[in-house]
Amino acid sequence: MNIITRLSKVNVLVQNSDYNIGINPVAELIYGNGISRIIAYFDMEKLINQYKDKTIIDLKKLTHRLFMKNCGSIDYTQLHQVYSSSTNSSDKLRASSFDLIFFLVPMEWDGGKGFDYQSSYFNKSYIKQNDMEMDGRKLLSKDGATWFKARNGYQWDNDGIYTNDYLSEQYDKFAQGQDSIVIARQHFDIGNEDINVDITDTVNKFIEGKLCNYGIGIAYSPMLEIQETKMQNYVGFFTNKTNTFFEPALISNYNDIVDDSRSNFCLNKTNRLYLYSNINGMLENLDEMPKCSISGKDYDVKQSSKGIYYIEVKLSSSDGYEGGTMYRDIWTNLKYNGDEIEDAELYFTTKPAKIAFNVGSSIETKPAFVLNAYGITNDEKIHRGDIRKIGISARVPYTNEECQLVDKMELRLYVKDGESEIDVFPFDSVNKSYLENYYMIDTSSLIPSTYYIDIRLNYNMEKRVHKDVLHFDVINDETHKYF
Repeated sequence: MNIITRLSKVNVLVQNSDYNIGINPVAELIYGNGISRIIAYFDMEKLINQYKDKTIIDLKKLTHRLFMKNCGSIDYTQLHQVYSSSTNSSDKLRASSFDLIFFLVPMEWDGGKGFDYQSSYFNKSYIKQNDMEMDGRKLLSKDGATWFKARNGYQWDNDGIYTNDYLSEQYDKFAQGQDSIVIARQHFDIGNEDINVDITDTVNKFIEGKLCNYGIGIAYSPMLEIQETKMQNYVGFFTNKTNTFFEPALISNYNDIVDDSRSNFCLNKTNRLYLYSNINGMLENLDEMPKCSISGKDYDVKQSSKGIYYIEVKLSSSDGYEGGTMYRDIWTNLKYNGDEIEDAELYFTTKPAKIAFNVGSSIETKPAFVLNAYGITNDEKIHRGDIRKIGISARVPYTNEECQLVDKMELRLYVKDGESEIDVFPFDSVNKSYLENYYMIDTSSLIPSTYYIDIRLNYNMEKRVHKDVLHFDVINDETHKYF
């Protein structure tokens, strides 16, 4: 399960500038002739609520990556600029071969409404917009976070959040595996790479309440910050104010899918049997953990997600179990909102071990499947905020109705930019319940656009990708327009 959390605010703190840049669509880091630092904040409420309602059970299976799109490509002239006597302090060169460090922000801060920090530029120029001249100085603001303060009336303990010496000391601790405000680093080779860094441990501490979430700071490594050059080395990333598809985000992945073996329970292997607490059409948690027994033996019940419970069962032929036999799994201690619910008696039929362990002189080849996705219709327009369940049926070729559940099925969601395909999230495991393969998509964090779904199946020692099984549009619920 993938969860996308859009960044709520992004700002850039420019050395010795008291101007705010909270609405600039580009966050620019510089060193050499001055320095800057990025601060970014993402609201954890959605992830915290999913942890509280047990949609997410085990934080050890939850990972997080911070993603920010590099907003410029690099050509020859940007990498190889000739220094001459005409070079002045306003010249810029795209940075390459550098490290960025990621660190904790120590206090609350405001995004602000400023656009730029160079007042001299606006004092001598105007901006034309819709044939009307607008004084550029109106885009300057000193409200909100700047190099000197976190918000109006609240100064940073040190200008620019932290001194270079302190960041250097903390960076050394991080490199040695000690506790530090520095939580990650990423190396950039050419300089046109995206920020894509693992911050799992920190975000999980935010979720658990072990750390206060004031956001993440980004800076060049301390040894680069102290360098002084004639040229200003820079790299830029899209912010949440961009008018493109590339809004920065926290990408979370919960690696625990439903893998129900009830329809294909094989002897001599571990199988999972699930209980779904479906109340009034919605999955709901029971008051207490249910209990389960098979043939008088009690099994340890675990919770997979909100309203979904399971046991792991291995029945061996050496213990006298035979294929083609029906058994009951009896679920008791079912309580909801203080009321007791009658016991659930479910059934499964064992299959011979050779179904799972096919050992012989040849390799069994299964036919390729014909896939069909449902739950969203092709070209459907979905209002942003809907949560949709996509079912995927795998039909056996040359049959009308014969479908199979697939153990290893993955789904990819992406958008297109001309011929290019841009991942929203890469291939992710699809759930397998008793009756269907399915995947849940939350559109609340999807930028209005056209989305495409690919399905990948792993069988016959092959990986086969079925392209564009389904595509749909997410529209802005407020304006009903595409971005």
